Amino acid sequence: MTEIYNYSDYRQYIKDYYEYNKSRNDIFSFRYLAQKAGINSSGFFKLIIEGKRNLTKQTILKTCTALKLNDKEAEYFENLVFFNQAQKLEEKNYFFDKLISLQRVKDIQKVREDQYEYYKEWYHCIIRELVVMVGVKTESDYTKIAKLIRPKITGSEVKKSIKLLLDLGFLKVEDGEFFQREPVIATGSNIKAFQVVQFQIKMLEHAIRAFDISKPHERYTSSTTVSFSYETYKKYIGKIRDFRQHLMELARKDENPELVYQLNLNLFPLSENIRGRI
Repeated sequence: MTEIYNYSDYRQYIKDYYEYNKSRNDIFSFRYLAQKAGINSSGFFKLIIEGKRNLTKQTILKTCTALKLNDKEAEYFENLVFFNQAQKLEEKNYFFDKLISLQRVKDIQKVREDQYEYYKEWYHCIIRELVVMVGVKTESDYTKIAKLIRPKITGSEVKKSIKLLLDLGFLKVEDGEFFQREPVIATGSNIKAFQVVQFQIKMLEHAIRAFDISKPHERYTSSTTVSFSYETYKKYIGKIRDFRQHLMELARKDENPELVYQLNLNLFPLSENIRGRI
């Protein structure tokens, strides 16, 4: 069964949990689940799934026990309930941020060194996203995808890229449909690798080009010049990593992507260190 961190609706999670266990054990029932929760109502969870009742603070804790959730999973489930049942937008936003922070972003797939050919061309990462969104049924679809990419590439390059992504294990095909083996991937710790550095340089070049080829409302750019100590620098890096993971999780939870974006976060010195080089 899919882990709870992939859910944005607690009622659906309870429904899936019930159906999963029912398929494995015929005696599993709503009455049995209610008994495990210490709730004296055999149809309680059926009503919850149907949206005819809500969970309270007290029944949330009992439900977590019945669902055999560990402490972290229970915390996620509790915030998911509050998010789903919130009436005001500011409350929803608050609990949504809590859910994001509890996501298992540490489990994001890291690109292995034997997969670094992925970084050889700047457009491989874009095609990895687009082929899932658009699909490929005929030869003309390669050209269709190529025309969506900025700046333009050829249909032949798209075709070769898709083959590479399949060979490297970034994509898979099931019943004629393309799927990503992992919804979100990251470089990993070896950011000094030549292929990765060249890829990052190319993406920075595209960021500059975006001023000419993208409309103002399609892009966001800001820059700030500050001064701080090396200790504060390390705190900045930590904050940037946390923020990046937060944004990656937002993207992972988006079920209706419409276009592909590139996010570059850069922090670099503009002066020498007045107390000596770092």
